[in-house]
Amino acid sequence: MIIKTENLTKHYQKVTSSGLLHKKTKTVQAVQNVSLQVEQGQRVGLVGLNGSGKSTLIKLILGILQPSSGNVATFGVEPITHRQQNARKIGVVFGQRSQLRWDLPAMDTFKLNREIYQVAQSDFQARLAKLTRMLAAEDFLTQPVRTLSLGQRMKAEFIAALLHDPELLILDEPTIGLDTLSKNSIVQFLKSLTSKTIIFTSHDLDEVEQVCSRIMIMNQGHLVLDQNSSELVKFAVPSTITFTSKQVSYDELKSSWPNVRQLVNGDFEIAKIKPEQVKDILSKLTATVPIENITVKNNRLEYLLAHISGGKAHEI
Repeated sequence: MIIKTENLTKHYQKVTSSGLLHKKTKTVQAVQNVSLQVEQGQRVGLVGLNGSGKSTLIKLILGILQPSSGNVATFGVEPITHRQQNARKIGVVFGQRSQLRWDLPAMDTFKLNREIYQVAQSDFQARLAKLTRMLAAEDFLTQPVRTLSLGQRMKAEFIAALLHDPELLILDEPTIGLDTLSKNSIVQFLKSLTSKTIIFTSHDLDEVEQVCSRIMIMNQGHLVLDQNSSELVKFAVPSTITFTSKQVSYDELKSSWPNVRQLVNGDFEIAKIKPEQVKDILSKLTATVPIENITVKNNRLEYLLAHISGGKAHEI
C-alpha cells in the first residue's frame, strides 16, 4: 500500500475582515472526510476545479500539512514524522513552483540532487542519459534556467524529480500554461513511465485520462467520485460549438439554426449538443455558413460535478 487515508480532514481559518481592535474569520473546509487507498503501480488522476482541495490533499499526503482530523499513511507511516524517510521514495513536480535554481543551469540542480539523495555516480549518469533522451532535452540542460522556455523548464523539472528513481511520482498541475505541443510531449512521456505509481492532479479531465486509468474527482473538499476512467464514458456530456462568421447576421443564422445565440464578442454559439449530434451539426454548419474560426468544447468536469454532486460546483 502506497497511500491510505481515513476520514482525512483539513480546516483553515480565513480572515474575512479586520479592524483596529478585532478581526473576523471563517472556517474553510479544504478537505473533508476523504478516505482512499492507492496501491503500488496505480496511475491515479486527481481532478477538480480550483479550490476543490486537490493541492491540500497532496500536501497532507506529503506531510507538508498537519491534518485537522483523520489519518493518513504514506508508505505505511505517518508522513509528517517520517517526511525525510519518505522523501527518498517520492518525486514531485509542481507546475507553479520550481525546484530548479533560476540563475544556474538545470544540470547544477541535478548534481545537487544526486548528493542530497546519495545516488551513485553510475546510476546518476545512466538515469540522466535515459531521461534526457526520452524528453529530448539534450540541447538546453547547460543553459541558465531563466533562459529556458516554460516547456523546456518543465522537462528539466521532470528529470530532477526522477533522478533518484522514486517509487511515487506526484504531479500537481504539471502542464499548466504549456502550449499544446509541449503538453502532448509531457503526456506521452508520462504514459511511458509504466513502472511508477503516479498521482496526477489537474482541472483538465481529458488530459488526466490520457495518463491515468483511475480517476478521483474532488468538489468542495469532498471526494465525490473514484472509478476507472473507462467508466466515465457512460456520462453523455453535451458539447458547445462556438464559431466566428462576419458574413452572416444573427437573424440569418437563427432562421436555419434556432438554438444559436450571439455572444458579447460577436461570436456565435450552439450549446447543449448531444455527443451523437456533434459530427452532423459540424458538417452542416461548415457547409452552409462561411466560418472564420470554430471550436468544439465539452466541459466534462463541470458536467460531472453537477450530476455527481447534485448541483453546480463552486470554488471554496
